[in-house]
Parts: sequence; C-alpha cells; structure tokens
Amino acid sequence: MEDTTMLEASQGLFEDCTFTIIPNDQAEDQLSKLREQIAAERGTIVPFDASVGRIDRLEEITYIVSETSDFPDYHRALDLMIHVVRPAWISASLKINKLKNPRTYSPDPALFMSDVVICCGDIPSGDKEAIEGGVLAMGGQVAPSLSKQVTHLIALDLSEERCQLAISKRLQLMIVLPHWFDDCLKVGRRISERPYTLPDPEILNERVDAAPIPAARTSQQIRDATSPDPINDPLPPAPSAHLAPPRAIKAFAGKNVKLGDDLNISSKLRAVIAGMIKAGGGDVTTKVDQADIYVCAYREGPDYIKASQDEKDVGNLSWLYYLITHDLWTNPMRRMMHYPRPRDGIPGFENYKISISSYTGEARVYLENLVRATGAEFTKTFKQDNTHLIAAHKNSEKCEAAAEWGVMVLNHLWLEESYAMCKLMPTTDERYIYFPPRTNLGEVLGQTELNRDAIEKMFFSKTRKPTKATKPTTQSNGVPASSVPASRINSDVPTRSSPVADKPKRTKSTGEVKTPLPARHLEEKENQTPGSRGAKDRALSKLHDAAPDIAKFEKEMKRKGGVTHGGRRRADDEADGQATKSKGRDSLASKRSIDDVEEGDETEEEATEVPAKNKRAKKDKLAPIKFRMLVSKDERWNNNDEKASKEKARLRELGLFITDDFKKVDLLCAPHPVRTKKFVAALACAPALVSTTYLDAALKNNKLPSPEKHALDVKDFEEANGFRMSEAVARAKQNKHRLLKGWTIFCTQNVAGGFDTYKHIVEANGGKCAMWKGRTMSITASKRSKNSASEESQNQAEDDGNILYLISEPDKKEFGHWAKFRELAARENMVPRIVKTEWLLIVAMSQYVHWKEDWELNEDVVKANKS
Repeated sequence: MEDTTMLEASQGLFEDCTFTIIPNDQAEDQLSKLREQIAAERGTIVPFDASVGRIDRLEEITYIVSETSDFPDYHRALDLMIHVVRPAWISASLKINKLKNPRTYSPDPALFMSDVVICCGDIPSGDKEAIEGGVLAMGGQVAPSLSKQVTHLIALDLSEERCQLAISKRLQLMIVLPHWFDDCLKVGRRISERPYTLPDPEILNERVDAAPIPAARTSQQIRDATSPDPINDPLPPAPSAHLAPPRAIKAFAGKNVKLGDDLNISSKLRAVIAGMIKAGGGDVTTKVDQADIYVCAYREGPDYIKASQDEKDVGNLSWLYYLITHDLWTNPMRRMMHYPRPRDGIPGFENYKISISSYTGEARVYLENLVRATGAEFTKTFKQDNTHLIAAHKNSEKCEAAAEWGVMVLNHLWLEESYAMCKLMPTTDERYIYFPPRTNLGEVLGQTELNRDAIEKMFFSKTRKPTKATKPTTQSNGVPASSVPASRINSDVPTRSSPVADKPKRTKSTGEVKTPLPARHLEEKENQTPGSRGAKDRALSKLHDAAPDIAKFEKEMKRKGGVTHGGRRRADDEADGQATKSKGRDSLASKRSIDDVEEGDETEEEATEVPAKNKRAKKDKLAPIKFRMLVSKDERWNNNDEKASKEKARLRELGLFITDDFKKVDLLCAPHPVRTKKFVAALACAPALVSTTYLDAALKNNKLPSPEKHALDVKDFEEANGFRMSEAVARAKQNKHRLLKGWTIFCTQNVAGGFDTYKHIVEANGGKCAMWKGRTMSITASKRSKNSASEESQNQAEDDGNILYLISEPDKKEFGHWAKFRELAARENMVPRIVKTEWLLIVAMSQYVHWKEDWELNEDVVKANKS
C-alpha cells in the first residue's frame, strides 16, 4: 500500500505530455511561469527555436501552447491531431488536477466563443439548455453558478437573484439579454454586447431606435491588410531599447524568398526588398524549388502551383510588406488581402455591380478591394443598376433606396465567405441577410480566413500540372473572361473559417426582438444535461425556419427589376416629362435619386457621378415618393405576380410607393374598413383612408388623383363600432405612435389570428407585446406613469396605469394561463384584466384607450357561453 501511494505521488498531471510554447506576445516572466508549471507536473518541454520559426519534432508534440493560431505550423498540427491550447488551459487543468477539454481553450478563430464563460440566470430551462449547448459548441464554457471566471451572465432583468448577487459582489462580468447569443449564432461571429447589456439594453429602448448606429472601430484583422497592392513602400521596424518586439518569431530568419515575375515592381524596389530580407537573416532566390516563401500577385503559373503543392508559404506583396514592417510572421491565408488573388475573380461575380454602405476609412478600402478581387464591378455611387449592396447595418439612406429599387442588401459575410470558399455563396442563407439590431457589423470585419482546402481544389490540386501563366482574355463588355470551369462553381468544400455556415440555424419564433422575453420558445425535453450532445444539436437546429420565405424572395429578386420593380418599365414621354418637371425639387425633396449615396461615405463629386454611357439610367430616373401606400384586402394582384410587378412599377414612377411597412404609411387603401393586421396597425400612422378606386384611377389615367376624391366609405363601420374614423385619424396624428407607449400587453400563444398579429399592432402603437405561457418567474411588469400636462396626449384618459392586460380566447384550455397571470399581477401589485381580442382591435382603430365590460373574459363568462 505504501509503495502504491508513493508511486501515485510521483506521477505528475502532465507526465505523459510533451509541450511546445509559442512565445506570441507574452513577457518572459509569463513564459517562465508556464515552463515551471509544466515541469512541476513532470511534463516534457521541447524548446521553440524563434530563429527558425518552426516547431522541431512536431510529430512528437502532444500540446502546443499559444495565444493565437497565427504561427507557421498551426494547420499542420491540426492535420496531425495535435492539441493547440491557450495558456489558460494549463492553469485551469492544474486548478482541478485534471486535464481540461482542450477544445474549449483553442485559439482557433472559428470558435468565436472561446473566451466566453456564461452563467444563466432565471430564464426558461429550454432556452438555458439551448444557449449552454451552443456556447459549448462554439468553444465557450458554462458555469453552473456565479464565480470570478464568469464573463457573461444571461438574464432578462436585473431584479433576478443572480444579477443582484453579481452587482453586490462587484463581479467583473457583463449582464446581457439572451438575444445577444441568438444574434452571435445567427451571424457566426461574436458581436458587441453593448446593445444587449442590462439594465437599459438599446435593442429594447425605443428612444434610440432612430438614433445613428455607432461607428465601428477599425478591425484589427484588416490593419495593413486592406489592399493586395500596397501603396507605400515598406519600412523596417524601428529599433527600440525599451520595447520588446511584438513576437519573437523572426520573419525571414533562415528563409529563402522568391519574388514572382507578376509583381510588376521595378528593379530598384526589388533590390530594396532583397536588402531587407537579407537584413532579417533570409535570402532571395530565383528558383522556386529552393524557396521557403513565394511572393506573387495571382493564383496562377507553374511557380505558384509548385510552391503551393509543396506547402511553402505563398503570399502577395502586401503580405511581404506586413512581415517587413512588423517583423513578425503571419499566415498569408489569415487575411483576405495577404494572399494572391484569382486572375479572373470568383465564378459568378463577373456580372455583378456592388456598392457598399456605412463602411468608412480602412474598412471601406478593404471592401472595395475585396469586391474587385471577386471579379465584380465596384461602384462608389449607388444606382438602380447595382445588383447588390453590402451594408454594415440597415439604418442608412442607401438601404432605404435598395428596398425601393429591388436591390438585394447583404452583410459583408456573404462577400468574405464567397471569396474564402472560391464560389458564390447562396444569398438565401439567413446569416448573410441578417443585421443584428443596433449593431455595426464593421466590428467583425476581416475575421473570415481563406479556406485552404477550397483554394487547393480549384487552383493547385495534386492532379493539376504546373502550366505557364496566360494573359487574361477579355469579353466584349470589358469583363475578364473566367478560365474556371462552371462545374467548379458549386463544388462542396469543407471550411474552417465559417463555424456555422453549414449548420441549421435557430430563429426566433416571435419575429423581431422588441420585448425582454426570450425569443426562443422551444418545446423540447428539459431534462437533459446542459452541454450534452442533444443540447448542442438543439442549439444549432432551428436556423433555417425562414428558408422557404427567403427562397421565395430570392426567386422574385431574379426577375428583371426585382421585387418592387419587376416587369418592364414604362418609358413614355409623359413619364419623362414628369421627371423633368420635378428635377428642380428632386435634389432637395427626394432621397431616392438615381445616385442616392450615403452621407460621409463619398465626396460630393462621387455622389453626383452618372456615367455618360448609361442612357438607361436617365430614362429610369424615378420621381420622388409622394405617397407611401399600404393596401389591404384588395385582390387585384392575388396569384398574379407579373401583373403586380408591372402595376406597382408604374405606380412607383408616378410617385406612389406600395409598401407593406405599416409603420410608415401615408395612404391606407382597402375596399372597406377591415380588421386585418396591416390595416389596424397602419392606422397609427394617421394615414388618409382611400378606396381601391384610387388605384383604378391612377393606373387608368397614369397620374395620381387627389385622395379626397376616393375617400373610403366608413359610414357602416362607424355605426357598428361607435366612433368616427376621421376623429380616430386625428387622434393618431396627435398620438404619433405613442398610444400604448409604456405598456406591456401580454397575449396567449393560441389566440385567434396568431400572436404576431397582435404583437405588430401593439408595437405599431409604441407598446410591447409579450407571449404569455404561464411562466411567472421569468417575467416582470410595472405600473404605467400617468402623462403630465406638459407631455403630448396619448389619449389614455381612461387608463389608471395599474391595470395589466392579457389578450386571450374564451376557451377552457386558457384557464390555466389566466390563473398564472393573476399571480403575476398580484406579485406586481397590479389589477389583472383578461380581455378578448376585440379590446385591442377597437382601441387601436379608435386611437384612444377606453373600456367596455363586454370585452372582459373570466371563467364564469366562458362557462355561461358554453351552457
């Protein structure tokens, strides 16, 4: 027994492990501490030779300790199934005297939650399990209780017990809504927590909805990597007596470098570059077989193929300058603009015209060059003939113009991942058309790495023989002809750069994030262990719910003119004449000119630039929007997309824009007053009510008639409902979408018409609508303050401020929800009122809060009706 104990004591935690430590940016005392910790647990350390920059005896290594994946042997280590971990893995393993899961400490940028340790507050168990599983799948960690290691506390309200504990203990963590994790998962990147942080998250604050979205700081991933053709000559790092080099790896020590013939640099500059390489301990060679590094401009030619197949470092001139300037090695595939570009771009992009919105400075330069590298045409000015708009967020004039012109708006992930995968990625993928609220996606610009498997398959596969580089041929339209076979466009290649690109997406079942309730309503089992295989699967299993709708939209977009301008445009003299007459006021009144641009993005000269050869652009110039019309219950366009596209295009040319956005409406058109979601919600805009005869007259006479001549007949409706529509519209104008401001109205899931119908009506009037499932512990409510005399009237004279409303159905199945609702009201010292859907419809249509006993629901009423 004594011998066994002594034997166990002699064994160390790392006894069978061999380590190499990559210096990165750590100070020498930190490196010494790591070595001591490993040696104390009987681990073996293979020294890293910084002068060589490579790991000796890589096959014998068990763990590579590094803060980053940006070192020469990283991908080779992955191929050899060697664990690469951050230094925190050492201390975490020692703390519990057990080897921790190395995946959660990986420096792989694809595991974008690797620095996150979450703890969930009082949120529904199904949501908790999904979030925890997703965080684990994306490289993060889950803590069952609060500790100093927790970085993010997921909660719905600061009143929760764990939130109060974190505040009282002054823990250094962020308290965020569950929506933050949802949106991170949707875009496949770790986005800013700022809009989701309690106690006052921006995504729930109506006062900041219209405020400009904060500009993003320049992403570190694109610094000195915005262009494949550097403008300035490189400068060697200045010597400093007190500053250590950023990384111990010497870029050219012991390396032979070959400069490609396609770089187009002068002999003088070649000599300067060669001198810098030699000063760094390297040399320049003219033979690719002798080179360790090959520098070229394009992915072509025998030297490029040979160097790539031999797994040498291949980069472009921008990458070489980066090495010289910073005196550190970096993987050329880590940054888009550091790797040679394809001569003919990416198949499928050659016919695209792309503009960008809300990116400035280095970010703008980077995206301009990336667009050109794909083979698409970049336009500084956004016009109607653009095919795509790349935006950092949708809060811009360009995005509004894109919606009217039928131009697809995508985030930069679509562009980056298409370039990384060497193929046109589908625009139906939800990640590419999603824009998190109050978030500038410029914050995550440049985080996508090139996919080396995709590049190898297309440009230097083992079966491909090196051939001489050929000069590009040009088509008649001036676009370079692609030399890549069409069969390669849709080749499926695995990627390391996009962790959730091929995984199903989990979407919010309640639409847009507007309430503090969790947007996930999963009905799966809740008894599985968090972090189990089932939890991970469910965390990523709900992401393609919107795919059918997106596919329909994409189908419409492919039609000439897109969704809002499908079919042929009318180019008659009258339309041209009208455009000419309104030209003087267009520049001031219209935000939708043919050259609509974004303030701060371009110079005035660029903003007004119109190509002389683009005759169709002048012909298609639109009149400013005079009216935005929402149409309800008019069947003229049902099941006839072609007719709808043509007639809507004609109306748009006259200045009438047909929209489904019920939050911005000038004219509300219907055959008679109806109780549809769009009609009721749009009344909050105080629109003029017109009959469908208005559309008949406009299409017949090719001009917009006066709305007063086609006023909607509302007499029968007014008699049946006891209020005048003219007065309701006047009150709506007074309310300014504030009728229900400060209200939280609850609604059961199975209410007639669907929860979303009432949610949209409440939100159109400034309130919040929350789905009620009887989970009182996850929800809070508060009394409404009465308006002061100085505030604008919200027509709430009959509201006492302490009544809590639940919209429900007269059904015995709802009784359980009602009982729980009354518990919530009692807990918040409020009066519960369970109402029929009729209450909200009449209140929203009349635009003032009032009450009738007939609208109230209770168990006795339901039982009496049944009997």
